[in-house]
Amino acid sequence: MRHLSVLATISALFLLFSCEPPVKSTLTEKNYLFLGHTYDWLAENRIDPRLEFVDYSNFSGVWLGGDICARTTKDSLTLNYLDDLFQLKNENTHWAWGNHDLMEGDANLLRGATGRESYYTHYDDGLLLLVLNTNLYWHHPWNPPMEDCEAKTEHFNWLRGVLDTVQVASHLVVLHHHGLLNELKKQAEETVTLGNVDAIPVRPLCDSILSFTDEIHPQLIQLEERGIEVVLVSGDVGMRSKGYEFTTTEGITILGSGVNNSLDMEFIPEYVTNLEPDSVLTLQYTPHDRQLSWSFVRLNELVTANLKEGTDPSADSRIQRLFSKY
Repeated sequence: MRHLSVLATISALFLLFSCEPPVKSTLTEKNYLFLGHTYDWLAENRIDPRLEFVDYSNFSGVWLGGDICARTTKDSLTLNYLDDLFQLKNENTHWAWGNHDLMEGDANLLRGATGRESYYTHYDDGLLLLVLNTNLYWHHPWNPPMEDCEAKTEHFNWLRGVLDTVQVASHLVVLHHHGLLNELKKQAEETVTLGNVDAIPVRPLCDSILSFTDEIHPQLIQLEERGIEVVLVSGDVGMRSKGYEFTTTEGITILGSGVNNSLDMEFIPEYVTNLEPDSVLTLQYTPHDRQLSWSFVRLNELVTANLKEGTDPSADSRIQRLFSKY
């Protein structure tokens, strides 16, 4: 039955993306906020305290890049807290699950809180969001174990099917947690490591040879050649960089953004190598012109510009320290 469900989904996507979308374009620019790796190092059920002061209604949508809390689904009360902040079932709130979102937790709580599965598509006036569950991928140099093989196959076949059926979108934005296409992130002819985990290769199946880049990159190139701009956005960032941007020779954009400075600065793990001010990613889309742009903004500046009415960050000494230095 699960295989039939996947086939039905792919068929429905074919009907959706092979037909012209309804005419509803406006001149109004839509602004999206992407947040990754937001957990508070000092509390397993909270986000970076600065983010609690943001008025998220100022944005057309909030895209979450995973690892939202350190133990996101350990307790349903944590999801209630996140729902108050992000309106998790809002049609413009999207969440690419991270490993911390499932650690010591229950994926069914996340499905119930969001009303969505762990991977899906969302189409909005030329912009096609493709939300992946990279927890199903293998991000280590040794061979993947024979675990969750059926779920991995379903996810992979779904992805291949979606990419084969996209017809009319102006942009394909792929939201995911763990970094992808890591072989293509290069500076000075060397592959760079900027995400919290930059595995090469990333393997989407139990197969020990097949890689995400080898299998999926050619399909993304085909979309670019047909005039559909492809943008990948990863949220597993913040420990080794505060954000990155690469453009491949074919025009595919690879972005990463995440925050991390809520840790105790007296006890910094050796794998945290970047304590520069945290930044977040904002994206702007104009449906009428089919134009998508983005920029990295310092987190503290974003909070100040979008301060929730009736709140005062200065009343908290820890938040003041984060604002003054990080």
